[in-house]
Amino acid sequence: MFSFLLCLAILSQPGLGLNVPIPLVAPPAAVRVSSSLFSFSIEQDRWTDWAGSTSRNQFLFNTLDNLGQLTGAPPRIRIGANSEDHTKFNPAIQKTQLVFPAPSQTVPYPEATNITVGNAFYQATQFLPPNTRVTWGLNLGQFNLTTAFLEAKSIVKAFSSSAIRNAGIVLDAIEIGNEADLYRNNGARPRSYNIGQYVKE
Repeated sequence: MFSFLLCLAILSQPGLGLNVPIPLVAPPAAVRVSSSLFSFSIEQDRWTDWAGSTSRNQFLFNTLDNLGQLTGAPPRIRIGANSEDHTKFNPAIQKTQLVFPAPSQTVPYPEATNITVGNAFYQATQFLPPNTRVTWGLNLGQFNLTTAFLEAKSIVKAFSSSAIRNAGIVLDAIEIGNEADLYRNNGARPRSYNIGQYVKE
């Protein structure tokens, strides 16, 4: 620890610096960086804003496709985050129904408090570039097993569709709940909630 602090003190002195040469070409023994290093996480309440609901959002498609062209593989996409635990499923819903709290100075773009989706919500995965690898989030926060089951069933249905299969889009994982360690602090579970209870769920 002392040597770290000494180095930090020396390097922070005015007029002192450390020259680090950066070669223009990677050394022969350098480890190759994975072509799938890029990835993005998209909140579920904004998913169809980004992907498109009835046709693809050309801006997002071009951005992801360009990154794929540059790196050799399309970025991996995670759809979920905190709003996955506010998502409910209704097979009769054709268009996503969202309920947002009022914006404020500190939160100008609030997260939806209620998201009701149908099969088209998950089918919008077809608007991603070919060969994209995807992780979808399921609602565990509300502890509604019927909702989680119906969401999972709809995800499997979407990834079984010819539009997604033919594009080579792959479901890498289903994330069951988002940051369950925070459930006891955000009101999703009692304050006594612990890892043992999470595992049982």
